[in-house]
Amino acid sequence: MNDLITEIWSGLNDAGLPEVMLYLPDGAAYRCHWDDTTLIGTTRVALLADQDRKIVRIVPVHQCQGIGIASPKGTDPAGYRATVKAQLEPRAPGQTS
Repeated sequence: MNDLITEIWSGLNDAGLPEVMLYLPDGAAYRCHWDDTTLIGTTRVALLADQDRKIVRIVPVHQCQGIGIASPKGTDPAGYRATVKAQLEPRAPGQTS
């Protein structure tokens, strides 16, 4: 089965947006970098630092309910959408920016 959240995140990572917010089934949201994921067998899992419980949560990415990109501090998320979109749009071969 194709894992939509992992596929989206992989594309974001390839576009230079490796850090995302993951929305978990319990309603919690965690910031996570692609480098803080690993494969266990064929399942990609996110290693999430849970400060309240003082544990590292190991969450299968396919179980996440959603994914987002946090805007930098002091930046209006509505205005940041254009930046994200520009970074995700396909580039012509040889085009660097």
